[in-house]
Amino acid sequence: MSSTAWKMNKIDKGWVLTCFGTAVGAGVLFLPIKAGLAGIWPTLLLAAVICPLSYISHRGITRIVASCPKGEDIISAVESDLGFNASFALSILYFLSIVSICVSYATGLTNIVSSFLEHQMHLGETSRPLVTFVSLAVLTSVLIFSPRVLVAFTSIITVPHILLMVFISLYMIPHWSTSVFTQAMPDSLEFMKSVLVLLPLFVFAMNFSPVCSTVGAFYHKNHATIEEAVGRSDQVILWTNILILVFIMFFVISMMLAGSVEIFQMAQTQNIDTLSAISISFHDPIIRWSSPCIALLAIMGSYTGHFSGTREGLYGIVTDLMAWKNPEKRATLNHKKIDLTLTGVLFVLLWFLAVYNPPILSVIGIISSPVIAVYLYLMPVFLMRKVPRLYIYRSPLGGVIFVVGLITLVANLIASCMP
Repeated sequence: MSSTAWKMNKIDKGWVLTCFGTAVGAGVLFLPIKAGLAGIWPTLLLAAVICPLSYISHRGITRIVASCPKGEDIISAVESDLGFNASFALSILYFLSIVSICVSYATGLTNIVSSFLEHQMHLGETSRPLVTFVSLAVLTSVLIFSPRVLVAFTSIITVPHILLMVFISLYMIPHWSTSVFTQAMPDSLEFMKSVLVLLPLFVFAMNFSPVCSTVGAFYHKNHATIEEAVGRSDQVILWTNILILVFIMFFVISMMLAGSVEIFQMAQTQNIDTLSAISISFHDPIIRWSSPCIALLAIMGSYTGHFSGTREGLYGIVTDLMAWKNPEKRATLNHKKIDLTLTGVLFVLLWFLAVYNPPILSVIGIISSPVIAVYLYLMPVFLMRKVPRLYIYRSPLGGVIFVVGLITLVANLIASCMP
């Protein structure tokens, strides 16, 4: 492995923004809720620990793909190294990691729109099934009728979404209270419980693993040597993690200092995001109107991107099953019909679950984050110890990353058993 510092060009910077936009989605909106309830010191500790581990784990995925002779994506790389059965299992894992996030985002989208109609538009309580259907149908239709519109749509809303989140973080400064820094440190047991509760949310909020496979494949395809492909993709991951750390922590701390335990408890009880809760609690017209709009932009971008990834993951699993013993059959399948059918199935499933209104923080902590931990923290470490060509990319912190991944799997269970 080379330690060459490649000079960043426009393409590299573009990938940094792409990865950054993937990470800074709706997940960031829910992290301040748990952070505000857990306290500032567990939050700062996890920020210091998770950032370097997140960098190494995301870098592991891009290295697996960028260094593979058949580096089309992470699935093909694993198939090349370990065979079809291993790649099929990874396909299922990848699908589960995204579909659970889709459930959170579909629910969050409904709750943001419902809260906006009730508190900003003063329309009273609206029909949840109707609001859910219209909200999801509008965004899903973009995927059905024009995939190019999806790319344009997400590109258009990502930059203003990020700028507006920076704006609201700065705008909340006059409302800051530094009392959280003067509170007494919790005892060791309470501190550990807070860390365990927060850990899955940090893993979720700093995750941009869905795009890492694409980054690795791009650099593998567009550079003559594996050394440069790996080196440049490493730098993209490094700068993405630096930006994510600065941006997320500034937003989280700003919300923690401006909010209160009562606001965060209300957000958790009503199953809404941080900004929606802030907009309800503050009388400042800029905060009341901009906060739900920013949250809506974040959810919209996250939902469309993850719905697309979920559909593609399910499509791959279904077509693999249909052509399991006869690979030639894949060419005779009606791909358009399968794609539309799966889109309809996913839409109905998400509509039903969003109407049911599962607790978003529980879905993230109990389902999404553990699956992400397996894919992002455990899988790369395992492959780098299993596949000879990847030995040179092993990190001295690989064992730590693996342990943190295991802890993330059971963090909520352990915390619930603690007094």
